[in-house]
Amino acid sequence: MKEKIICFSLGLSEDDREKGKTSFYGSGSAAPVLEIIALTGDLMNTKTGDALKSMIAGAKLNGGEKKQSSEKELIPGESQYRIIMINASERGQVLQIVRNFKAVLPDPQNIIFAVITDAARTWTFAEYIEHLAAEHEYMKNRKPGDNPDLKKL
Repeated sequence: MKEKIICFSLGLSEDDREKGKTSFYGSGSAAPVLEIIALTGDLMNTKTGDALKSMIAGAKLNGGEKKQSSEKELIPGESQYRIIMINASERGQVLQIVRNFKAVLPDPQNIIFAVITDAARTWTFAEYIEHLAAEHEYMKNRKPGDNPDLKKL
């Protein structure tokens, strides 16, 4: 069985996800399977780790193939952020995904890329997104000159 990289996305259109996948597969024929799952409202209270286990086991998220009306994808514009959460076995795979998506999507500096850590697996998607948004805002608004350790450089 070919290795699978699982990503969850928020705020990316289907077209954005397809562009990123096409770019990823164009970077090498030996690329692992890249699966990108758009977050739905119903997934927000699901633990990230539980969703990953389901995907790795080959199960459908949201309990079936047909989406219910409450399971609609969170479309671009409904979220302040565009986020790609990556579960990959190798650092190089993560960097490849980041590079490929940044190469084809507009305004790439405003996409939050995150590796799904052990800590993140214990959080719901809502908690994880809140955490990532807080980190993103901190990094955007911090002033390196205010950091005494960076002044020395």
